[in-house]
Formats: sequence, structure tokens, C-alpha cells
Amino acid sequence: MFPKTAGSDEVDALIEGIASSFKASAGSQPITRSVGSLMGPGAKAGEAGWILEADFATLEHAMTALHAENFQDAKATTETLGSTIFLFEFREL
Repeated sequence: MFPKTAGSDEVDALIEGIASSFKASAGSQPITRSVGSLMGPGAKAGEAGWILEADFATLEHAMTALHAENFQDAKATTETLGSTIFLFEFREL
């Protein structure tokens, strides 16, 4: 999640860089991003302005992507912006 305080051009470039890095990593599945303003009660009260979702086949693939050399510059920029990264596993109900 990228903060509302970040500039949209900066976030767009960062999202493109992250997506490119993750696509180059083994095990990358679909990568999606929010479009337009976030909606709902949580969006009004929250600080997030954009969301990027990247799916991986396994947790190991996700960790490989996050530690890849070509992701480190994007990671540093993400941290500087005050973005939040969540890692989670899910299952179908």
C-alpha cells in the first residue's frame, strides 16, 4: 500500500518498476494495482492511496522476489515513501 501523500507519478513509476522486477522473478503470478481512488470506510480513514497486489506460487517464491537484486532500489524507495508491505497466505473457502 502506498501512502496518499506520495505523488501519483512517483507511485506509477515505482509500481511499474516493482511489477517488472517481480515478473522477472521465478514463480510470479498475476500482478494487479488499484485504479482510481480507494473506496469504502477504511479508505476514507486510512492513509493508503494506491494498492499493488502480487501473487506468487509459494511463500518461497515471494521471498525470492523480495530479496532479488533488481528489487532492492524499488524496495528502498518504497520504504522511504512510508509504504506498507503485507505478506500473507490465503486459502479458498
